[in-house]
Amino acid sequence: MNSKIYFFEVEKCDAKLIRRKYPRAKIFAEPFSKKIIAKCRDAEILCGMVHSNFSGELLQNFPNLKLVVTRTAGYDHLDLKFLDERKIPAAFVPDYGSHAIAEHVFALLLSSCRNVLEGEERTNHDNFSWCGLRGKTLKNKTIGVIGTGRIGAQVCRIASDGFLMKVLGVDKIKNPELKKLKNLRYSTLANLLAKSDFISLHLPLFPSTRHIINAKTIAKMKTGVVLINTARGGLIDTPALVRAIKKGKFTRVALDVIEHENNLREDHELLHLPGVIITPHIAFFTDETNAKMYEEGFRSIDEFIRGKKITHQIAGH
Repeated sequence: MNSKIYFFEVEKCDAKLIRRKYPRAKIFAEPFSKKIIAKCRDAEILCGMVHSNFSGELLQNFPNLKLVVTRTAGYDHLDLKFLDERKIPAAFVPDYGSHAIAEHVFALLLSSCRNVLEGEERTNHDNFSWCGLRGKTLKNKTIGVIGTGRIGAQVCRIASDGFLMKVLGVDKIKNPELKKLKNLRYSTLANLLAKSDFISLHLPLFPSTRHIINAKTIAKMKTGVVLINTARGGLIDTPALVRAIKKGKFTRVALDVIEHENNLREDHELLHLPGVIITPHIAFFTDETNAKMYEEGFRSIDEFIRGKKITHQIAGH
């Protein structure tokens, strides 16, 4: 196996896993970007994650490139048009643990409703008073789930069967697996925005979904709604969100993704607003999901090297 393989966005503890599988592979902790092109121009296979900029502008510098793999379910960071023109296949990991992301949705939701961060801050300062920390229960409240694919469906199940919430779903295609949920019904987006106490986003980022949460859609939401995004930051128009937060539209905004993750200065104001909980894109990140992402990434590389059909080649590419 002499292919020149480069891995990006690799934590130190995972490097051994890669070296056992591909002893000659080159490993980088940082994402694939313009500043490290010179270190990997002979690459035949590139394997990265969501912060690796697999754009045509950068990939055109690799004359020997034969395969690009992203260890993620989303692939909006890949220039599929460029890869298609060059007949270079691209692979992804369609499901490395949708339940893990759904669990993080409720970590954010419960932290938002029960003032967990404020309570912890008080006890750190030897203050054990509950005054001002009254929360909200989830039972019988309405959660709107925008996108009911693998992850959104898990959120619907947990909300309906676990927390006994009412669930409104929005999707172009109704998920048949959700028919048995007694507390779920599909809705129009306008109705979901108007009726939901909590809204959770689970859409891929396409031109058609970019800024689906904007000034107009925010205006249709209840005052006091809790907005959660663990999908892609670009689903939300950040300036519109910031304006609405300042006007008191939301009880909380809880985000695991932001629009400009590679340039935090653009989202600086959002990062420091009160009433906002932000985690650094960790909803997917558990021991189990991380192992699955590498396993499926390795599988795509091995299938390509052996001349087999790539099981998780990006559809239509």
